[in-house]
Amino acid sequence: MFTVESRHYFRRNWKTALTRPALLALYLLMTVQFVGCYLFLVHPYIDFNRFAHGYERLPFQTRLLLAPLFGWAQQSAFMVGYADRLSRNGYFFPRGVGPGGILELYLNIPCVLIAGWATVRIYQAATRRRLLGWLVYPLFLVLCAVTYILHMVQNFRFVYDMPSLMFFSLGLYLIYFRKPTLLLVALFAVATLNRETALFLIPFYVLSECLRSWNEQAALADPSASIENRLPRRNAPLPPKPRFKVLVFLPVDPARRHVRWQRILKPEVALAAGLMLAYWVVWHVFIFHLFRNNVSEYYSRIPFNLHCLGRLRYYPQIFSAGGYLLPFLMLYRKHIHDAQLRLWLWMIPAWCAIMMTWGILSETRIYGELLPLVACAAALIAEEALATAIERRHFAGNSDKQERVHLARAA
Repeated sequence: MFTVESRHYFRRNWKTALTRPALLALYLLMTVQFVGCYLFLVHPYIDFNRFAHGYERLPFQTRLLLAPLFGWAQQSAFMVGYADRLSRNGYFFPRGVGPGGILELYLNIPCVLIAGWATVRIYQAATRRRLLGWLVYPLFLVLCAVTYILHMVQNFRFVYDMPSLMFFSLGLYLIYFRKPTLLLVALFAVATLNRETALFLIPFYVLSECLRSWNEQAALADPSASIENRLPRRNAPLPPKPRFKVLVFLPVDPARRHVRWQRILKPEVALAAGLMLAYWVVWHVFIFHLFRNNVSEYYSRIPFNLHCLGRLRYYPQIFSAGGYLLPFLMLYRKHIHDAQLRLWLWMIPAWCAIMMTWGILSETRIYGELLPLVACAAALIAEEALATAIERRHFAGNSDKQERVHLARAA
């Protein structure tokens, strides 16, 4: 039974009370739409039956975390019957659907949701202004759609892509928030069984540990500070105008932290990194030996990538990785206030260099694990640019504090 006070409170705040559930429901619908498009517009490269029984090509068969699950789906009377009923609906499934496709659908939805949640949490901790929090998850999904679906060539999907995105996002979450290292090691052990790109979590971890012993500036140390305290002082001078007009709207005073590379040799850091690296090496030596008789596609991709780089027609898709944002993030990285994310961005060129050898550059899904970092960095740069533009236009005069707060919230 509602009291009179509770009814009056709900009448005054019903918009706020209903906004969050409505926004979460909208995010869920967006996720289902993305996963559905991903499954029905992108062609599977792996045969589910061969993958489940250990006969798929290398290196795809070595990523066998989900193989028992797909083996169960192929044999389950419930899954086979469910797929048969759905296949009768030619409107939604004109090409039919098998048990493996249904399993992918219900597996990928929570994977994308968890990856998006980790992305939003990192943004919330890294932002100074919290202006674009509602936009981070949609931006993350847009980047996923461009990276995983919008293909002219190499329009393939793999059963482990979305789980890999989830594992890597959770790994970045554990590293960023300084969760117990044991949790990261446990996650790394499981993620390695799914895809070898879990190895990249080690340099992310090491880079963050090199910053760990240095204190953040006051604005970052207290993320719950009110928006009034984050605004510039009334009489504070405006940042100097940069040389190029294209940078005129960007802030030029990011928080600075010094990297202490000697922390790599600290026992707690070296032990955790060495343990994860040793586990990764031992597992891959074992698994490649176990499936040594399988047909292999595991070889250097440098000749093919050089061929792609020599053909202009491949460039639109190559640069679509990360929604065309990767070059801009490196160009504007100094305008990200969070020192940890700013340091992490150096993993983008390192990732590209390694994928030049073992990946196909035009197959943009190989950059999927970077999307949480790309979405956070892009949102932070955008909100700093927006806030700085408003400050330069409206705060230069003698506007009072309340007006400044309203303008910042309106941004």
